[in-house]
Amino acid sequence: MNTRHPSSLPELIRPNTWLAQAWAHAQTFKHNQHTPYIGRFAPSPSGKLHQGSLITALASYLHAHWYGGVWRVRVEDVDTSRCTHAMGEHQLRTLRTLGFQFDEPVLWQTENFAAYRAEFERLRAQHQVYPCTCTRSQMAQNPSAHHCALGIDEGATIRTWRFRADNQVVTWVDEAGQTHTQTVDDFVVKRGARSSDEWAYAQAVVVDDAHQGITHVVRGTDIRESTARQIALQKALGYPTPQYNHVPLLCNAAGEKLSKSDQAPELDALNPVSALRHAWQFLGGNDFECMDVTGFWKTLKTL
Repeated sequence: MNTRHPSSLPELIRPNTWLAQAWAHAQTFKHNQHTPYIGRFAPSPSGKLHQGSLITALASYLHAHWYGGVWRVRVEDVDTSRCTHAMGEHQLRTLRTLGFQFDEPVLWQTENFAAYRAEFERLRAQHQVYPCTCTRSQMAQNPSAHHCALGIDEGATIRTWRFRADNQVVTWVDEAGQTHTQTVDDFVVKRGARSSDEWAYAQAVVVDDAHQGITHVVRGTDIRESTARQIALQKALGYPTPQYNHVPLLCNAAGEKLSKSDQAPELDALNPVSALRHAWQFLGGNDFECMDVTGFWKTLKTL
């Protein structure tokens, strides 16, 4: 029989770690719950999942279940030049092999273009987006000079559509209680002509989170800088802002984030149980013996 006090830290979790903090917040949430919890894991199928991907998946999965909530999976394949459906299916199979159970059907961003288009037209009607003719090199030379915001010549080639942020200051507080203040410059929400479906990540993720009712977002710290832009867009569209929690990144010996583009070791090539235990320990868990994937999850269910 487990006689541990509900608010005390389980022996499997080390103090002063991401897991310890998440566990403590979950206990408070469940005792003062007024709203449902809906979380998500949203990989981009531009390559196979790696150990860093697993750390984020495990963090978001545990976060959702400790909070007594729902864990949704979304395939962020909006960038069709880099992502494929086959790779997305491969990532989903990998997650299932590792024992992750999806609470609801998977959402694919390429199946949600109609929603992006509708919200884009709403922003356009409100004069909150504008067409831009600047090339990438022009923007790189002077990123803060948005001359196109004043209007473009008739017949000019539209390269992108930008959200009119007007250097607004966005302040937000993460789950750890840290306050972040960022100045938001105009940013791309769509590429190509008005009729195209070349959606930028900022537009897609904000619409998806709102339409899926996401209340909590657990993701890597490498995406933290984009949070203010997303909040600015949420406010413009009248969406609620989720609670954000950013997980430490797994880095190589040079201190660089492991990524698919840098040929990070693929999960397929790793022992599933070892990969799960490594991810658990990285987040702040004490190691424990388990024979297989089922044993790993059975142990965590005792927390």
